[in-house]
This record gives sequence, structure tokens and C-alpha cells, in this order.
Amino acid sequence: MDAYKTIFIASEIVKAAMKMKYEPNGDQLARDVQATLVEMHHKGYELVSSNTVNSNHQSTYSHTSGMLLIFKKSPT
Repeated sequence: MDAYKTIFIASEIVKAAMKMKYEPNGDQLARDVQATLVEMHHKGYELVSSNTVNSNHQSTYSHTSGMLLIFKKSPT
């Protein structure tokens, strides 16, 4: 079994109302991260690092594309 697991959780991107701008669906991203944390805990892993992954859109602004989570196998 691997000592580390890396998981990317993509952010659902939605178009902001009345703007030419796209934003991550923060509520959905939070639910996806929570579900991943619970699942990995049940598999015996603990979170050691979390990082946002940002993307540029038309060189004018950036948005959160998702989260990169790194887990380490918990000692037994």
C-alpha cells in the first residue's frame, strides 16, 4: 500500500450573474473536500497538505480550479 496519496478535487466553475466572469462553486468544493477527508480517514490516511490550484482566465483574473490534497498513511 502506498504511504502517500495525492488527490485533486476539481472545482465546479459557474458563470457569475450578469458578469463576464466565472467563479468556483465554493459550496460544492467544500462538500467534495469534506467527503474526501472522511473517505481517506476511513482508509487510514491523514491530511498532511492542502493547496489551491489557480488558473488564469484570458489573462485578466484567476480562479480556483480545485484543491490538491496530500495524505499520509496513518501509523497503525
